[in-house]
Formats: sequence, C-alpha cells, structure tokens
Amino acid sequence: MIEELYNDYYKYADFYDIFNKYRNYERETRFLLNMLKNKKRILDLGCGTGTHLNILENLGYIVEGIDLSEKMVLLAKEKVKGPIHKANILDYKIDEKYDGIIAMHFVFNHLKGYDEFEKALQNSLDHLNSKGIMIIDLDNRRVSGDVYDKVDGNKRHLECFYSDNYSIQIRTSFFTIGLKEFIFEHEYFIYEKEKLEEILDKYDITYVMLTNFLKMRANKNSERIHIVIKKN
Repeated sequence: MIEELYNDYYKYADFYDIFNKYRNYERETRFLLNMLKNKKRILDLGCGTGTHLNILENLGYIVEGIDLSEKMVLLAKEKVKGPIHKANILDYKIDEKYDGIIAMHFVFNHLKGYDEFEKALQNSLDHLNSKGIMIIDLDNRRVSGDVYDKVDGNKRHLECFYSDNYSIQIRTSFFTIGLKEFIFEHEYFIYEKEKLEEILDKYDITYVMLTNFLKMRANKNSERIHIVIKKN
C-alpha cells in the first residue's frame, strides 16, 4: 500500500499546486505561528511541494521536510532552501532534533490505523526536543458524496465513499487539466477521538485537541482535528 501511495502521489505532484492555489495557507500559517510561537527549528512531515516550509522559512524559521514522493521532494526543493528528504514518517531517521514538528493536510490520515499512528508518533517524539511542539492535522469527515470544483479552468470531480465498518473514507479524484485527464484514488483512515487519547496518554506529553484552526476543543464529531502536543 505504501508503494501504491508513492506511485499515486508521484502522478499527483505535477498538479498538486494547481488545486491548492486558493487554499487558505494564510489561516493555516496563523494557526501554526500561534502554536509554535518562538520555536525555530521545524520539521514538516509529508511536506508535499513545500508551501508551508516556504512560508515558515521566509518568516525566519530553520526548516526541513520529508515526503514519501520523490517528485514532491523535487518540487519542494525548488521552493525551500532547507533540506528535503525522501522518507516515510513511520521510520524516518534524521540526526537532528527539532523544536517543532508539523504534519499538515491530513498526512496521518494516510496511515493504516492506530498501530501506524502510534509508530509515527513515537518516531517523531524521538526527533522532538524537550518542550517541543508537534501538530497533527486530521481530516475526520465521515461522509459520502460527490464534490465538483474548478480552478482557473481546470476541473476536479471528487467521489467520496465512507465505510463505518472499516473507518475508512475512499476518495477518487478525476482531474481535467487542459486536454488531459487523470485519476487519483487513495484511502483516508478516520480516527476515533477516544482511541487517539488512549495512545497519547501513554507518553510523557501534554496535548490538546482543537478544531477548525480555532481555540475550540474538538469533540468526537469534529470533522477536522488538530492535535497540539508538547513534549515534557
């Protein structure tokens, strides 16, 4: 499955920025800055084409990123001066520790369940300095249906199917870029808040679960959860 995900994102990389052109990076950055505060050395897990890193780097942060897709890594290197590594969040090893680690845009939803969530969490905590901050952005929408959008004449049709039995949402995206058509399918694991808390409570950390980039506590029905962790 990891290899399939890598292949899909290799194909997706060329038009990832097209359909994220009008994404509200400003709101996301305000949230990150509010959480990270004076933290200076930042690692981005699943950095994609490097937009968050580019913004943070321009604000004076020392940044580094990892992504599973070689093509994403190459595109990120065009935007970011700091190191970008091709690596898996489950087992990456970097001879550095960071003041902040971020995983935005639902990177942890690509994992296959709670065991992988804990493995990625533990690995990241090993790379986090004492008093460091980690932010995990989760998409927890339990919905099925179709979404249509258009960006500068390019079209996307998104088909979503949610399985409550398997806690998985399958998303199939049909892209029309100029005269070319592409299909991109992947699975999102949907988490239960209580089960996440059981995992987080095992570690020497303090944490809060927020929603919608505001200082509102997430609940079991929240469609987007931001886990903000402080390592003790």
